[in-house]
Amino acid sequence: MKEKENTTCDPCERNFERNIDRMVKAGEAPAEKTRREKEAEVKSAFAEEHPAAK
Repeated sequence: MKEKENTTCDPCERNFERNIDRMVKAGEAPAEKTRREKEAEVKSAFAEEHPAAK
């Protein structure tokens, strides 16, 4: 059976966006600065080569 490539429906997308907006307004979402710091931390962690991987 072939699955549809685009499975997101409009109501689902609207609910997702609405929930994100609520989280940001409620202060549950990380601040922009915190998000950037954590993103940089994750990128640097994956950029480093683990000694055990050699």
